[in-house]
Order: sequence, then structure tokens, then C-alpha cells
Amino acid sequence: MVKFSPAFIDALLERTDLIRLVEGRVPLKKKGKDFWACCPFHQEKSPSFSVSPEKQIYYCFGCHAHGNAIGFLMAHDRLSFPEAVALLAEDAGVALPEEAAGQSVQEDLRPFRQILDKAVSLYRDALAKNPAAQQYWQSRGLHPEIITRFELGYAPPAANFLSQQLGKDENTRRALIGAGLVSSREDHSVYDRFRERVIFPIRDGRGHLVGLGGRSLDGREPKYLNSPEGPLYHKGQVLYGLHQARDGLRRVNRAVLVEGYLDVITLHQAGLDYAVAASGTALGESQLQMLFRAAAEILLCFDGDAAGRKAAWRAVQMAPELLREGRLLRVLFLPDGQDPDSLVREQGAAALEALFPTARPAIDFFLDELQRRYNIAAEDEKAQFLREAREFLQRINDTTLREVYLHKLQELCGLAFAIPSKTRRRDARVTASVQPSRGKEGPSLFKKAMRLLLNHPDDPAWQQMEKNLLPFASDPIAKKLDATLDILANMTHLSSHELLARLAGTDLAEFCYALVMSDAEGGEDGALLRNEIPECVYRINRRLSAARLDYMGHTADRSGLGALTEQERTEIVLSTRRGRHKRPES
Repeated sequence: MVKFSPAFIDALLERTDLIRLVEGRVPLKKKGKDFWACCPFHQEKSPSFSVSPEKQIYYCFGCHAHGNAIGFLMAHDRLSFPEAVALLAEDAGVALPEEAAGQSVQEDLRPFRQILDKAVSLYRDALAKNPAAQQYWQSRGLHPEIITRFELGYAPPAANFLSQQLGKDENTRRALIGAGLVSSREDHSVYDRFRERVIFPIRDGRGHLVGLGGRSLDGREPKYLNSPEGPLYHKGQVLYGLHQARDGLRRVNRAVLVEGYLDVITLHQAGLDYAVAASGTALGESQLQMLFRAAAEILLCFDGDAAGRKAAWRAVQMAPELLREGRLLRVLFLPDGQDPDSLVREQGAAALEALFPTARPAIDFFLDELQRRYNIAAEDEKAQFLREAREFLQRINDTTLREVYLHKLQELCGLAFAIPSKTRRRDARVTASVQPSRGKEGPSLFKKAMRLLLNHPDDPAWQQMEKNLLPFASDPIAKKLDATLDILANMTHLSSHELLARLAGTDLAEFCYALVMSDAEGGEDGALLRNEIPECVYRINRRLSAARLDYMGHTADRSGLGALTEQERTEIVLSTRRGRHKRPES
């Protein structure tokens, strides 16, 4: 029996759109930042079933059903855990692991990740020693800070550069091949895949190195070369720059998708730090899903030539199922002869931003392009145009948007036809959401800490928590905080999404899912919440020290030793603080 490692489950959930999954089975209505429906797991008249596109979890405030995409399939479709995982993997285009029981995907991939990390370090060192490569980056207007941020490097011309630096033993050879860094000859010798090229390291959305892109310095073909498909790198499921764009996407709630690596880097350097690009392939549906999970608006920014229009047409073909309430997909074509890199370098970021309002809705672009293919003045071609347009519009998930464009199509063709009953039935089944009632209990410092921890587990301030003193707290939530911190103890850079996935199936899941899904608890601005973490940790540490003092005092009284002296109290405080109770700077 195959075991699924946490790394595989994390990757699978990262590529799964829970909203789309649930909406295929339960009609959802957007209210605020989440989607609502009458719960499919118990009878109710008012919606209390909430699904979060940001956290990729669901929670019912009525029956307390909760979980992620895997849990939903298990509960709704009555599948086993392996069956649910297999169904999600098939939908996401992810191959199931084939290793034997007891081996995890994470263990199998570790040598590849380690060798890729080492190779990137070598390429960055090689850049520092090669004036020609440095001159290339300077000619593209890149500053040292942006070169460091994107870890840009240089691969020397030697065919055995990596083998000489990293070793030629069999294990290293297998790791180099598995990571896509070298190719093998018929005599089983290996040679570097990337030679005399500037190097673009490629990270996935979680920040893991998965592959490389390389551009030739002398103009030889292929001009661009990417890592081959392999255990780490699946080009259709990676967006270049997504990891570096996370903060920008969260800030503006918009993603600008461009065509090239240098477009992304130049835009980030100019302050447009929400730009990403497809990685060595045309934009795919899973990449669009990833972007819509990160931002409500996607701006497809392409060159205005034939190739750019063709790329936009392919992208828009995938859009209807992903367009739901609150999402925008627009297409922007740049002036002839310009790409984002050249435009920003020549005219500045403001020149590109000034073009954003001219971007056209993706469906308008689709209808315009379709009209180019058919002469709707001719009745037979009008019929074909109408058939293809209606088929496309029927795939749109946003019922209001679909209705608007069906009416537009009707006016365009000069015809009158009824809106399909499918639309009306679906609208009739979607009832208004009702905000769940909440208790009147006062605010809890530990409850606030849990909310902050679940939303921002990667904040370094959590390492300052006096975790060994949590058992002295009287608040029952302190135990939940302690258990959640245990999960984080040996896992660095764990995202909110990954932490909630780790909590699924545990005794903490119901409490934690209800907490993050509550508007009253999570409605504040995310940046402001993160800023509150150091002060919250400071206050908890002080409260825990006081609780321990009280406990020691009571223990002394019961044992007949009498109350603690002032000196004993001071020694206990000093022994527990260890310099960690310093109030954070405001």
C-alpha cells in the first residue's frame, strides 16, 4: 500500500481549487470574502456552510462539519482517503507516488532538492567571477538587490562543471539526473544541461526550488532552455516569480501575468511586485487556478503581435469554469514592438500602470476574436458564431456574468432567445447567506494568539513564546496553542494553508477551522494582524510567568513551606524569562 507523505498532500492541496470542487456539487453564493451554501451534511433552510478560497477549507456553523478538499470528497462522495487523494490527483494532473510503503515522496525527492540547492549556489558564485555574465545583467538594467532576490546566476561553458564541483559518485550522478541538471550519453557519462548561460532559479509557490531556466549569452539556439519534466519540475504547474510575488499579490489583490522571466524581474524591480510568468510553457488551467487563489483579478499582459494574441486566445479558452463572483480576468496588449521589460525600462512603471485601465474583459476579447473568424452578416456563419459563443458562455460559473453576456450576445446577433433554464434553476437554488450567530464571551488573549498563529504561522515572533510555561495557564485554549506550536516545532516556513492541512483530522481541527472562518475573528487587515504578533507573544509570556509564580506559591503553601519570599519570586521570574520578555518596539 502506498503512503502519501505530507509533502505530497501539501502539493496536491496547493493545486486544488476547493471552491470549484465544492461548487460542482453544492451551489455556492459569495458573501464577503467567503462562499456560502446550505450545508450538504445536514438539513437547514438558511446557509451556514462556509468555504474559504484563501484558506482552502470549509466549516459549517450549524453541524460543525469541517475539512479541506480531501475531507470534503470523503464526506460528500463517501470516498476513502486514498480514493479522495486519487480523484484530486487526477483532476489536478498530478501523478500518484509509486514508491513502496514506508517511503515518502519527501524522502525520495530530498536528494534532488539538495543537489539543486547546491547547483544554484555554484551558479551564483560563478556569476560573481564572470565579468561577461555580470555585464549581461547590467545591460538589462538589473540592480544587485534584484539579482540577489531572484538568485540569478551563471553556468560556465564547461560540460562537467557540476560534476567537478559536486562529485562523480553514483549517488551524486543519480541526483544530478533526477534534478534535471545533467543529461546522460550512451556510454552513461553525463554532461551539464546548462552551459554558458545566465541562470534563472525557479521556485514553486511554497518557495521550494524545482528547476532552472537558462538564457544563452551568445544568442545561440535555443535561446531559452528550461529544466526537463521530472520529479521536481512540472512546468504546467509552476509560475515563475509566484513565491517572490506573494506579498504584492496580497497587497493589491491583482496578478499581472507576463510572458518572460525578465519581464517578471524588471517589473518587480520597478515596484510592480505582483508579476508572474508561465514557466517554459503556455499558460495552463492549473496555473490560472493558482493565480485566482492568490488574487481576485488577473491581468494577462501580452505583446500585441500575432503570437501574443494567440497566447491570449489559448488562455481565455480555459477561463469560463474559473470565472465566478468576485473574480476578474482581463487581457492587455502592449503597443507594437514593446514588451513589459522594454516598456518599463524605457518609460518607467507608471507607463505600464497607465495601460491597466485599457485592459479588456476576457469574455469581450473572446467574442471579438470569434467575430474575426465568422462573418455574422451571413446567416450560416452567424449560426456557427452563435453556437460557439453560447457554448463558451454556458461554461461560466458566475451566473450573473453569464446572464449579462447572453443578453449581449442576443443584441449582437439581433436575436431573441430565452436564457437557458439551467441558469434560472441554479439561481433559484442559491439563497441569501445568513451570518452565523456567535457567542457573547469576552475576548481571550490565547484565542487571539491562536487566530494570529493560524493566519501567520511563519512569523519568527512565535519562537519567542515561553512554550514550556503554557501548562501553567488556566485558559483551556492555551493547550490548543501548545499543541499547534508542537506541529510547527520542526517545520520552518510552514504556510497557513499547510498548517491547516496538518491540522485536518486532529482533535484541534474543528476549533481551528471555526476560528479562521469566523468573520468576527478574521476580518481585520492581514498586515495589521501580523504586526500584532510580537505584542501578543510578549503579553502571553508575562501572563504565563505570573501563572507560574502563583502555582509555585500555592504549592509552597500546601506543602507547609509557606509563601514564597520576594527573592524567590524574583529568581523564578529571571529563570523563566531568559531575556525573552522584552517588550517589542512599536
